[in-house]
Amino acid sequence: MLHGGLRVLSVVAGLEHKAPGRVVKVRAAYTSQTCSRCGAGDRRARESQAVFRCRSCTFSGHADVNAAINIRTLACGTAAGRAVAARGRPGSPGRTNREPQPALLC
Repeated sequence: MLHGGLRVLSVVAGLEHKAPGRVVKVRAAYTSQTCSRCGAGDRRARESQAVFRCRSCTFSGHADVNAAINIRTLACGTAAGRAVAARGRPGSPGRTNREPQPALLC
């Protein structure tokens, strides 16, 4: 487990280096048990590895997609609206700044 955890930290550090200001760390706990539509949390909503079915609002979908939507929702409060370096190094002539694409973030 420790070796795998170090590998994840290495990947995160690499992404932060390549895309400064664009990597947002969120706590992913319970995102696969929380409904992305109504926000209800229920460990029994995960019917199988692939199926999520909310018992509160009857939303159903792929469990991993539901969890990914929840993670994106958690990240949007932190990442939305930041300017990011598109290419080049700080101060280099080829550098341009642009806003993150909201459709991809939120």
